[in-house]
Amino acid sequence: MGSTSKASLALDIKVIGAGIGGLACGLALARKGHQVTVFESGNSLSEFGGGLQLSPNATRLIISQWGLEEEFLKVVNVPEVMTVHRYSDDSVIGEIAHNPMVGWQYGYPHWQIYRPDLQSLLANGAEKAGVSMRFGQSVTAFDPEKGEFTLSDGTKHTADLVVGADGINSRSRSCLSNAKARAFKEYCFRAVIPRAKMEQDEETAVLMAGHLSMTWVGPGVAILGYPIAAGQLYNFLVAVPRPSGAPVAKWNEPGDPKEMTAILQDFCPVVKKLCSYVEDCAKWTLGDLPPIENYVSSSGKFVLVGDAAHAIVPHLGQGGAMALEDAAALAEFVSAMDSRDKLPPLMRAYHEFRQPRIESIRRMAHGNQVSYTMADGLEQQQRDHLWGAMTAMWKNELQNLGEKGMRAKPKPTPDPDAQGFRTPEGAEFLFGYDVVAEAQKALKMPRS
Repeated sequence: MGSTSKASLALDIKVIGAGIGGLACGLALARKGHQVTVFESGNSLSEFGGGLQLSPNATRLIISQWGLEEEFLKVVNVPEVMTVHRYSDDSVIGEIAHNPMVGWQYGYPHWQIYRPDLQSLLANGAEKAGVSMRFGQSVTAFDPEKGEFTLSDGTKHTADLVVGADGINSRSRSCLSNAKARAFKEYCFRAVIPRAKMEQDEETAVLMAGHLSMTWVGPGVAILGYPIAAGQLYNFLVAVPRPSGAPVAKWNEPGDPKEMTAILQDFCPVVKKLCSYVEDCAKWTLGDLPPIENYVSSSGKFVLVGDAAHAIVPHLGQGGAMALEDAAALAEFVSAMDSRDKLPPLMRAYHEFRQPRIESIRRMAHGNQVSYTMADGLEQQQRDHLWGAMTAMWKNELQNLGEKGMRAKPKPTPDPDAQGFRTPEGAEFLFGYDVVAEAQKALKMPRS
């Protein structure tokens, strides 16, 4: 059932938002013995969303800390490789190893999951751990120094700690920072395709094999596709340039499949077939959040997590993972208290612990976006050659060393300044990270 030591001082903790970050915080904190209530403005968990990547730094928490492996395995996709294809002729440029190799290297698997499935599993785990869920509860005002907030009906609530987990357009954030979500230069068409449609053509039916994960890269455009929802849906995401005059008020709005298809007119036949299966889609303006000065209030009674604190563009597949890491780290710092007057310094230490890693992830994500959307030309040819060479290297290594040799390989030194996960040092920083062990290490260091 996972490994969690209990806090010596149980706190009353209230969480604003039942997204991935809020639910993960509820789960992690309740398993430490805290009394947790989650307030969600919606009347139920969101049923909207596409697929998410859960890399080893995230699955480590789900399996070793929260004991939810069995439940997740019923719905996740467990890909063997991600194949990277050239947009025009579908030729394979490179392959990124996933399972079982990442398990040998980092100790935990790489999963892909439907966002509503992830929320449901986290919510179930949280409720079993004792979290109380309150839906239809919209928060209108905050007092971060008192650990107090007001609901739309005028009811005031106080807590030892209030956790703001209300997403990229967070209302909670306004009491700590004036930072606003900013639109990125891309938007995504996001769709899910039923299995029955995928199976009506041999070329697309094969994409429903659970070991496959696909990326097509082209000038200004990148496409990601893989099975989700226990193999009943195909996640199809298309990132394209956003016109400079496009409205940014809505981060999710209905999309037009015909517009998506027109943008992909130069893509290979299999991509066009996938487009033809899409009956409706969302148009998602990508956005991020500039770094904010502090994730916590001076009183220590209010903290931001997940996208409310540090939304980043999705090109590294780490948005969900960072929310899970936040939750696990927060549970460690909060549970290190033996008296309430320790809360302010511990929460400052939490911010100082999390922000440097977040900013490294932010930089890597932006670099990945550039790499995946290069225009045709010399730089693109050099990129393709590099991806091919890296693929040949890991395949030769696997053939020569086998599982035993791969497991026994010395670990590279994690490099937070790496350009991305394509170097051993960058991959170790990203995927080999144990946020709980690192948090415990940080808690043993002297604090001012």
